[in-house]
Formats: sequence, C-alpha cells, structure tokens
Amino acid sequence: MAKAEKKKKKGIVHKLMFGNEDKPDVTPEQLNMGKWAMFKFIFFSRFGTMVLLNLLTLLFALPAIAVMLLFYLNSSVASSFIPYSSNIGIGYPVVIDAASLGAVSDFTYSLMEFLILVPCIAVFALGVAGNLYVIRKLIWNQTTSTFKDFFRGIKKCWLSSLLMGLAFGLSLLLVVFALGYFDAFAMPVAYKAITLTIAIILFVFMIIFTSFFMTQNVAFKMRPIALIRNSVLFTFGAFLQSVIFIGIALIPVYLSFIPGITMLLAMLYLFIGFSFSTVVISLFCHFCYEKFLYDKITDKPSAVYTKRENDIGEEPEKSKKKQPATYKNPKKRKKSIDEGASITPLTPTFRREDLERLQREHEQIMREGEDDYEATEQETAEQPEQADNSGE
Repeated sequence: MAKAEKKKKKGIVHKLMFGNEDKPDVTPEQLNMGKWAMFKFIFFSRFGTMVLLNLLTLLFALPAIAVMLLFYLNSSVASSFIPYSSNIGIGYPVVIDAASLGAVSDFTYSLMEFLILVPCIAVFALGVAGNLYVIRKLIWNQTTSTFKDFFRGIKKCWLSSLLMGLAFGLSLLLVVFALGYFDAFAMPVAYKAITLTIAIILFVFMIIFTSFFMTQNVAFKMRPIALIRNSVLFTFGAFLQSVIFIGIALIPVYLSFIPGITMLLAMLYLFIGFSFSTVVISLFCHFCYEKFLYDKITDKPSAVYTKRENDIGEEPEKSKKKQPATYKNPKKRKKSIDEGASITPLTPTFRREDLERLQREHEQIMREGEDDYEATEQETAEQPEQADNSGE
C-alpha cells in the first residue's frame, strides 16, 4: 500500500488570504450557534477573509482619507502664518480683531472640508455595501468567494448605498455647521445649544438608521418604501440596544481621541478596523431580523420581503401564478407510501437552503396526510348509507 502523500506546508500569507484548510467545515451544531459564538467563528476562523475585506473596503475610503490629510496639512501650514495682533504694535499689516477673523476662517475651512467629504463618504458607502454582502453570506453559512462577492454586493446595492452615503454625509455636515457657525459669528448661546442638540440627535438617528438600512439592503429584496419603513421601525424599536452594540462596533473610532497612537490606529484600520465594525453591526441587525422579520419573509416570499438568493449554487425558483385548487375524488384510492412526496436527505455539510427545502417537503407531506384522512372519513360515512339502501 503506497504511503499517502504529505501535504504541502502552507505559508502565513496563504493562511491569511485563504484561511486554515485543515479546519473542518461548519458542522450542523454550528448552524444554531448564538451571535457571540458566530462572532468568534467569523472573526477568528475566517480572519484572512476579514483582512481581505478590510483592505478592499479601504480602497473606497482612500478619497475621504486623502481629503482629510490634505486639509490637515493645509491647516498646519496656515497656522504658522498667523498675523500679529495690534496690542503691542508689532506686525504688519495690523489686525484689529484677529481672534474673530480666525474663528470665521476656521469655520469656513471646516465647512469646506466636510462639504467635500460628503461625496467621498458616498463612495465609501459602496465599499461598506460590498463588505456587508460578504459578511451576510458568512452569517447565513453560504458558499463565499470574497473578492467576487465583494464587488457583486456593490453591483446589487450601489444606488441605494450611494444615496445613503450622501444622506449620512449631509447629517455629519449639519453637526459641523452647528458646532462652528454660532461661535464664528457671535450668535446667542441658546441658538447654538438648540441647533447642536437637534443636529446630534439627527446624526445618532442616521447612524442607527444607516446600519439597519444597509444590512437589510444586502440581505433582502425590498421595495424602497418598505426598506425605509422597516429601518425607521427598527431604529425606534431597538434604540437602546442599537446604541450599545453600534457603540461597541465603533470602538476603533474612539482610539483616534487618544494622542500619540496615530501609527497604531492606522495599522488597525489597515488590517481589521472596518471589518470588526461591520461584523458586530451585521450580527446585531440580523438578530433583530430573525426576531421580527423572518416570519414575514416566509409568509410573503414573492411580495415585499424576499431573501437575496445565493449567487453560487441553485437558481431561485421562479414565482408562479396561484392556480385554482383541483377537484379531488374522495372515492379515489389512497396513495401508498411510495407514491407520496419524498424527503430529500440532508448531506453532512447542509446549509440554510437545505433546511428550508426540508421544511417545505415536510409541510407538503402533512398536507397530503390531511387530505387522505378526510377522504377516509368521507368513505366511512358513505358506507352505512349504502348499506341502508341495499337493506331497503
């Protein structure tokens, strides 16, 4: 008997890109795992996929990063040319009110920066859509090709993601406007407090609304009105939980407020920052969908709520017009066990689609059993009547 060939040792780069091939596939027990267990499975067992997703998403964040870097460099250079004030008569030309002019200049500069960032955020939203699409397939235990599915998700959801990115960027612009406008032009503090409160509430609402909107958009085929309505309902119905879990998802953002770790923060976002945020948000949003939305998807498969089909595998069944029920002769002999509907056996690596098919087959068999039972009861009721007629 020939010796089995030794497996070629894979390098660290291969494991980061494609994962550890020696690890087993998803087991049946893992299909019903909790969200925390699912997070650990996706984030650690598929770490190479998370890194690749993060790098692909980073490509769409480059315009925003370039704009922020250019404005930061320009503001640093401009701060070195601040004119002297006229208090001690030094400097030329003499500036009477340097502080107020500086405040107006800073406000104009910040407003211009975030105005340019609005379309850049819309471009970044395209990358987030592709990221969420791949993570959705991982959560549903579907076959995944990271690179192809990333751009396939952008192709499916590009328009709605682009519009949502623009709306999110405008809400951020409103917060920046409320922070600087009233100080720059010496407006009453009460106006600033009211406007800033409204802007922050709207911005928090947009963060939660965007999370539900984009995860729903990559998971289900919905009409735009239904998509917006569901996102609003989820935002208000699960507001406190959303604040907690989205706050956890944005932990990498908090590091930017700690001075002296710019390089560490850059490395974090380069390799895993975006993927960490999208995994946490996706798992929380899918928990909400399983709790409140999946029953409606089952009841209305061809109307508003329809899951996006798996692009690698079986083709989705085409919707057919509902036909009128056919007449069934109660005197017709009952079907044998072999003539009834059969159940397709599950393979060891079954997925969500196999479980859904098994449920449909089980329901069909139950309906056939009820029809046979009704036919038997009717035949039993007719036999005494025939006996009475023959006796007469």
